[in-house]
Amino acid sequence: MPADDDAFPNPINEELQNGENTRDRNENRLRGGFEPEVARERERRNTNGALESGLRGTTSPQDDTLDAEGQAAANSDDLTRDPTQNQLPRDAVLDPEQTDPGQQEVEDPFAPLGIRLGSFLLFPELRSEAVYDDNVFLSSTDPQGDWAYELTPSLTFQSDWSRHSLVGTLSAVRSYHDKFTTENEEDFAAEVTGRLDIRSSTNLVGSASYAEEPEDRSSNDFPLDAADRAVTRTRDVSLEGNHTFNRVTLTLRGELSDEDFDDATANDGSAINNDDRDFTEQRVTARAAYEFQPGVAAFVEASSNERDFAQDVDDDGLLSGSSGHDVQAGISFLLSGKLTGEASIGYAMQTPDETSQKDVEGVIFNAGLEWQATGLTTFRLDASSDVDETTDSGSGGSIVRNVEVSVEHRPRRNIIVGASLGYENEKFSGTGQEEEEWLFGVNGEYIFTRSVALTVAYEHARNTSNVPGDGYTGNEVRFGVRVRQ
Repeated sequence: MPADDDAFPNPINEELQNGENTRDRNENRLRGGFEPEVARERERRNTNGALESGLRGTTSPQDDTLDAEGQAAANSDDLTRDPTQNQLPRDAVLDPEQTDPGQQEVEDPFAPLGIRLGSFLLFPELRSEAVYDDNVFLSSTDPQGDWAYELTPSLTFQSDWSRHSLVGTLSAVRSYHDKFTTENEEDFAAEVTGRLDIRSSTNLVGSASYAEEPEDRSSNDFPLDAADRAVTRTRDVSLEGNHTFNRVTLTLRGELSDEDFDDATANDGSAINNDDRDFTEQRVTARAAYEFQPGVAAFVEASSNERDFAQDVDDDGLLSGSSGHDVQAGISFLLSGKLTGEASIGYAMQTPDETSQKDVEGVIFNAGLEWQATGLTTFRLDASSDVDETTDSGSGGSIVRNVEVSVEHRPRRNIIVGASLGYENEKFSGTGQEEEEWLFGVNGEYIFTRSVALTVAYEHARNTSNVPGDGYTGNEVRFGVRVRQ
C-alpha cells in the first residue's frame, strides 16, 4: 500500500526526472497520513534498497506526473519562466551544476535512452544478483544464513506528449534460495499514473497500483509459529485535482486502498487464519500551498481516513476497524540546481472501533529533501511517520517513525559510490512495547556502457525491543549485473 507520505504534484512540490528510469522514483512516496503495514514494510525494503541506488534518487511518484505548467515547460524550447506560473524551468532543475536557467542541460553519458514506441518511451531493465543473508529468519538466538540467486526484471513506459502524461511500471522479483526455499521471493507489482491537463493551471491526476508479495518476517504481526510467509496483495486507486491561481495551489485527493492476506501454514501443518487482517481504507486529503518566493512554498495539509476490516470482529473477539485524521504544515523547495523536496511536521490520531483500546496518537513528520552539493555529489534526507494496524489484542495500533540520510558520489562519471544510515522507531499504544532499528549500508556501481553495469551492496541491520526475546542483527551482501536500455 502506498505510504502515508503522498506529496502532491503541484508546481512547487515537483521533483523532476534526473535521467534515471522512472520506475526507481515510485519507491518512496511522501504522504502525511497513515499506511497499512505491508506497504510500509515493502517501502522500507525499497528504502533500504537505496543501497543499490546507482543513478537513482529515491524521490516521490509525482516526479512521473508533472503538473500542466511543468510539462509544458519541459517540452518547450522557451526556458524562460512565465511570471504567471509557479514553476521553475525544467532544465534548471535537471542539471545540478547549471546556474543559468537559459543554459542547456548537460546530458548524462550513461543515462538510459529507452526504446521509442510511437509517442511512448520504454525503459526495460534486468538485474541479476547473488545475495547472502546471514540471518534469513531474523532470529535473535539462532541466526541461519543462506545464499540466493535473485532476478529483478522491470519495464517502465512514459508518454512523450506536449500535454497530459501517462507513466506505468511493471516489476517483479524472483529469488531462489539454496537451503531455505520457504524464503524464495515471488513478487509482482504494477502501477500506472496519468495526468489530464484541463487548463494551464488545472489538472487531474489518477493512479492505480497492484502488488503481490510474501509477508515480510520483520512485521510485528507475523505469526510466530508460521512455517512459511503468507502472500499479501495490496490494491490502491486514487484521484487528485490541482488548481493554481496567482501564488496559491489547492489540491484535493481521494484514495481507496485494500489489503488482503492469504492464510499461512503453521509448523505443525495446520492453517493460520489471516482473514481478520484484511481491510479497506478510504482517505481524503486536502492541501493548500502558497509560494512566498520563487521556488519556495509553505503548505498546510489535512487528511481523514476510515478503515473497515473484512471481519467486524477479529479472532480475539474484539471489534475491528478504526478512523483517524492528521494535520501538518511544512515547506517545499524547488531551487535550481541545489535543494528540492519538502518537509513537514504535524499531529495524527487514530481511534479504534474497539472502545477498550486506546487511541493511537502523536507527532508525525515527513520529509523528502535532496541537496545537490556538487554536480557529482548528492545528499538526501528521507523521513516518514505512519500509523499502523496490529493484531495485538492489547493495542489499537502503533506509530512508526523513520529517518534516513544518504549520500551518493561519482568519483568518475561511470563510478558511483554511496552510503546510508537509517533509524526506525515503533511505539505501540496501550502495551508500552517499543522497537528500534538501525540500518547502515554502502553500495557501489561500475558502469561500462549505458546498458551494462556491475553492482555491489552491503547492509547491516540491528533491531532492539523492550520485549524479552525480540530483536535481531543481520548482514546482507549482494553483487551482480544490471542490464537496461
